Amino acid sequence: MGIAEKRIEYGSDEAADKQKALRESGSMGAGFKEMAENVYAHLNDEISKKIFDARMMYATTKDLGYITGLESKYRNLSSDMQVYVEKIQKGTHCLIYGSGRAGHYLAGRFKHFGVTVDAFVEPDESKGPVDDLTGIKIISEKELAENKALFEDKTFVISYSVKSAADEVRKRLIDEIGIDEKKICSGIFDWRNNQGQYFDYFEAKENEVFVDCGCFDGSTCYNFAGWCGHKGFDHIYSFEADPENYKKSKEVLSTLGKCHLYPYGTADVNKKVYFAAEAFETSCIISKEEAERRNFEGVEEIETVALDDVLAGKRITFIKMDIEGAEYEALLGARKLIETNRPRMAISVYHKFEDFVTLADLVLKMHPDYRIAFRHYGFDELETVMYVE
Repeated sequence: MGIAEKRIEYGSDEAADKQKALRESGSMGAGFKEMAENVYAHLNDEISKKIFDARMMYATTKDLGYITGLESKYRNLSSDMQVYVEKIQKGTHCLIYGSGRAGHYLAGRFKHFGVTVDAFVEPDESKGPVDDLTGIKIISEKELAENKALFEDKTFVISYSVKSAADEVRKRLIDEIGIDEKKICSGIFDWRNNQGQYFDYFEAKENEVFVDCGCFDGSTCYNFAGWCGHKGFDHIYSFEADPENYKKSKEVLSTLGKCHLYPYGTADVNKKVYFAAEAFETSCIISKEEAERRNFEGVEEIETVALDDVLAGKRITFIKMDIEGAEYEALLGARKLIETNRPRMAISVYHKFEDFVTLADLVLKMHPDYRIAFRHYGFDELETVMYVE
């Protein structure tokens, strides 16, 4: 039976309701601790135990310092990301070049991290004087040049993720405005995490078959292909529910070959849900209450599917999930595939406070002999990945 023939309906499920109740209660009761002890017993190495302990303390106390205080040897940071860790410390004042989506995202993360954003910088005076979304001041390059002395002790963060554009801005800041290049964080293609994320723990095997839940811009599929190297791969099944992201990914992946891209979210059952379509990696499933709070602006109705239905009978060797908090339900919807194929997995476990325990506990119920590892790729609480083998 095809997806279009299946019964699609709004609704939730018992597992999702339990997860919601746990999040709202913030419960760290006996049941949660018992799960945590079981997960800890299946951890593969010291790094995983250090990260697990840090996340447990963060979940218990909400003190971010337990994660940001991890020694560098316990974090998989690229050299570019390390620049941020060194320059963007708690108490720092900075200016972010670019008040677009990436700039807003950075500003939100920095605020949570204890960094003050004094202003956004834009190339002209068409924006401002205040950013409507954040309330942060906007200044033009001209204003920056005229008042350079006021900002000489600040760190400049270029939010552009395209290297050529970031390099152009960096050059202007140095050559035309006179900003000290040591004060600039730029030229980082991906300022959120290491390019090796999802693929730096395992070694590729022959004839890999990859499932990418949360395709975003298609780059993870190419990273997978690069990871496979000369061994090649058999196939990729990729899922992206955001209409704009899907459109971009379809174009990007058209030249990769051996790749199916589906315009669905992944969950435990086939149903319709509300979706914050932000054309960014933060696009996510939201509740009806959240959709109403947003007055349905930027909200789409999308279909979710269970991997067990779409990929029934397929051979799967590797599953990656980074779907903004929907991982638990997606794993439930892939139970048959996982029990049959016993794939290796890379699962994001930072979107909800309990995920690093409950997601691990769930996969251990499917295969009690699975081994678990954790790696952390961010300078704050984001980007913790659970590896399952």
